[in-house]
Amino acid sequence: MLPKPARSGAAQLAGYSVLTVLVAACAVFFYFGGFRYFLSNQSSSLSVVLALTQSRVHRDATIVVLGNSTAAEDFHANRFNAQPPARVALNLGVPSAHIYFFGRILSAAREEGLHARTVILMYTPEVFSLRADFDYLLNDLTMLKTVLNSGDFVLLASHSRGLRDYANYASYVAFRPVLFRDELRDFFARPRERLRQAAVVRGWLASFGPGSPMIETDNRFSVCDAGPLPALEQTIARLRREGREAEAADDARVLAGYSARVHQPLRVDPFETVRFRRLLEELAAGAGLVYLVPAPYYDPDYDQYPLEYRRAADRAIRETVSGLPRVKLLPPFPADCRLFFDTVHLNHQGADQFTDYLHARVL
Repeated sequence: MLPKPARSGAAQLAGYSVLTVLVAACAVFFYFGGFRYFLSNQSSSLSVVLALTQSRVHRDATIVVLGNSTAAEDFHANRFNAQPPARVALNLGVPSAHIYFFGRILSAAREEGLHARTVILMYTPEVFSLRADFDYLLNDLTMLKTVLNSGDFVLLASHSRGLRDYANYASYVAFRPVLFRDELRDFFARPRERLRQAAVVRGWLASFGPGSPMIETDNRFSVCDAGPLPALEQTIARLRREGREAEAADDARVLAGYSARVHQPLRVDPFETVRFRRLLEELAAGAGLVYLVPAPYYDPDYDQYPLEYRRAADRAIRETVSGLPRVKLLPPFPADCRLFFDTVHLNHQGADQFTDYLHARVL
């Protein structure tokens, strides 16, 4: 039997070279900013990239607003900034953001040159509770994947309940491509369209300058028009039978948010309370003053946020803020159904009034 021919040195070198190129390309793409040529308007991290773009072009902002979609929808920075005295507020609210995200996006914004000394943090009743069907911290990491770095290994320690919990979340920071799986799946399904969208997004982000108005929503619908919340399904069915599709679509949007919250098993979680206090301490350490404001919500039947949970959450907030001298808890903004777009977001009129409410109270 003839001996197998040995692999030539050239073939081995070629194999190593290909492997090196692949590893380098992966590192550049996932760890050193190459993803910017890949993000489209479907990317979960686009909101983070947009927030940091806004931070670069509005470095003169003296007030920064943090929160989830309630902050993104309910605060009109352009209206706030147009009123005397001259102050510039920057809205960094991002849909579905949670405790880890709030502090992390602010630190990333500061790395972009933002030096705001006043923080407005909007919180929702869920901030002290958890859901069995949704991992808030993993969701934060997924959105933040474009800014994660070695510092997150340290930060995650105080957001984890134990070693196993920490190892799970730290693995996502270490093996970041896993967090890009949705983007990768979409890219391989339609690469040409994905690259075209990414080019459009890059051009859009590059168009922002110091004089650019801040992005705001303009929702005019009033949830009063939806009628009783428990009867939404019947209302939608009737509207569709009558051919009133536009009204049915508005009510269906309200129903989607309402259904996601109704009868959730909410309870004040002691560990989440500790996480939230640490966040406030972190924000207060880097700011002159932190204003903590409850996000308005519409829940007349107490089936999204039961009275018992509301009382427990309010008590937890007061106890959490106690002893933090640079944190000021603002009273709830009074609002009825006329000011809501759905059960947890204000419409245009409501957001204007809420913005004026904050303007009168924030120094």
